[in-house]
Amino acid sequence: MPEFGPLGVANFTISGHNNRSTMYLLPSKKISIYLAFGVLCLSGFLSSCSEDAEIKSYVIPNRHEGPVVTWMMPDGWGENPNLSGPLAGSFHVVTETGPKGNIGVMPFREAVSSLDIANMFARELGYGPLGKDDLDQLIRTKKIGEREFEWIRMKEQLASENPRLVILALLRQDSETWLFPFIADHELARKEMNNYSDFLKSVVVRAGKKPIKAQTMAASSAPSAPPQAHDAPLPTWEAPDHWLVGKKSSMRVGSYSVEGSDGESLDFSITTFPGDVGGLLANVNRWLEQVGLQKVDKEGLSEYLSPIKLDGKPAQLVVAENDEQSLYAAMYFGSESSWFIKIMGDSTLAKVEKNNFLNLLNSFCFHDH
Repeated sequence: MPEFGPLGVANFTISGHNNRSTMYLLPSKKISIYLAFGVLCLSGFLSSCSEDAEIKSYVIPNRHEGPVVTWMMPDGWGENPNLSGPLAGSFHVVTETGPKGNIGVMPFREAVSSLDIANMFARELGYGPLGKDDLDQLIRTKKIGEREFEWIRMKEQLASENPRLVILALLRQDSETWLFPFIADHELARKEMNNYSDFLKSVVVRAGKKPIKAQTMAASSAPSAPPQAHDAPLPTWEAPDHWLVGKKSSMRVGSYSVEGSDGESLDFSITTFPGDVGGLLANVNRWLEQVGLQKVDKEGLSEYLSPIKLDGKPAQLVVAENDEQSLYAAMYFGSESSWFIKIMGDSTLAKVEKNNFLNLLNSFCFHDH
């Protein structure tokens, strides 16, 4: 592993020999270094462990002041292209039928709570809003190597032949929190658990010279998202008066519930994530399953999608419904993050609220132009 000198400088050697100042590369394995929120990324170093391995030395100039993370990617994993936003790394499992699952490396502000992180994923897995007592049933401390991780395990609650499993491993060190999510169907997750543990064991993190400080929202009755990375402007929108404001979290930046006169209900959310979190097809198929519809291939997407503008930006409107459950959603994939604006629940009530949902989309403003 690299030895770090003064903050902002890393001196390391790549070779086929193992000593204190060496980054040790195993056959067919890859080690990556990521300077979080910085402009310099070194990755893809390939080498051999032969006795004649070439020795190369690198010095990173003393410019970077953010956190640094290194890792060793297991055999059988691949890197996801087009890395963007605050994701430090993104991987998939290579299978005979193509890339499967998602593994990520995400630096977070220190103040982010385990409960907030769990709730980012819980609703999409069919859980209701999690409270502290709920989290206590899902979280434990797991020692991997010489370090302890907060380990949150959630299984998809929706009807599925092979439900998804989400493992959220949190490492709190120095002034940062690091999240390493692993999302895959239950069978693949079981097979890859040793690789995932080895990956976590290989991770080395170093705090930045300038700590990542939590930012808080100013008290306001107007719905808006919490501050985004890189001081991005805050989106706003107009919701109907009869929608009840729900609890927000780090990535569920808007939350409402809608109640009908006969006990029907709808759940509305605005969520944002770094990167494309799987892309268009994966997200549409996940939602189709949530309302009891069959998955589709790329050609079948047109049955549920139509192009729209979200604050002048090209987006997609998803309409998926049956006699019992309906889902309306807008999806926007930006250069650094993705936005999902979704309402889901009882079909009868959804049809009543559809125009209100579309009016909210028309009012949505990113305030970036």
